[in-house]
Amino acid sequence: MAFATITEVPGGTLPGYREVTALAVGGGGDLARPDGLLLLVAGESEEGLQVVSMWESGVHHDRFVAERLHPALRRAGLPADPGMRHVEFEVGELDVAAALTPSGS
Repeated sequence: MAFATITEVPGGTLPGYREVTALAVGGGGDLARPDGLLLLVAGESEEGLQVVSMWESGVHHDRFVAERLHPALRRAGLPADPGMRHVEFEVGELDVAAALTPSGS
């Protein structure tokens, strides 16, 4: 069953997110896409950075966090959990109406 996460990083920014993401995936586009990743959405709010991800399973998510995300955070000189708030759940229903492409892409 698909697995989703919602993560809030207080004070986080899109430039910081992009730096860590480049370290975590190696900058290879689709070829570097983490195994099992189905959807990734990120943006800033008044509280900081908001990241929503959906995975084929919780095992895929956990493997990415342990093997790629935490090492990337360390390489960027950031703590593995800088006051982040997480919500994790199995996806019971999914309805996707349209895909958006960021401007300038």
